[in-house]
Amino acid sequence: MIKRLKIFFEQHLTIVNIESVDDIEHRLQLASAVLLLEVAQADRQYSDIENQRIQQAISAKFSLSQSEILELLANADDKSAEAIDYHQFTSLINKEFSIPQKCRLLELMWSVAYADGELDRHEEHFIRKISGLLHLRQTEMLSARERAKKTSLI
Repeated sequence: MIKRLKIFFEQHLTIVNIESVDDIEHRLQLASAVLLLEVAQADRQYSDIENQRIQQAISAKFSLSQSEILELLANADDKSAEAIDYHQFTSLINKEFSIPQKCRLLELMWSVAYADGELDRHEEHFIRKISGLLHLRQTEMLSARERAKKTSLI
């Protein structure tokens, strides 16, 4: 009897929530874009050069067209405004990205922070906080920072 009840519940009451690979990829793109935008806005001075660097970072990370990048950034701006915290973004990244992929994202975040020629303490604080939420070691975070410095020519 119990076995039949279990089978009944599994067949009729189980909610299946299977996301396609494209859905997961889009959510990862959105989560990454939100974090990149948040870095640029951390110092309350969102410049054109930071916007360009974000677009370059998204293009490099996800190989999207210019129109797809602009659409993604518009969606990311909306999600960022709605967000109460960063867990919804970092938890997805933790689940789907490898350590090297997380380090690459962090490097892109540092690159955005350095885009305007100086590293603001709010930008640095935000990146360090996200690094912790991504479960990266300090050495991984600092290595990403050094790589970003070299490519940003600062």
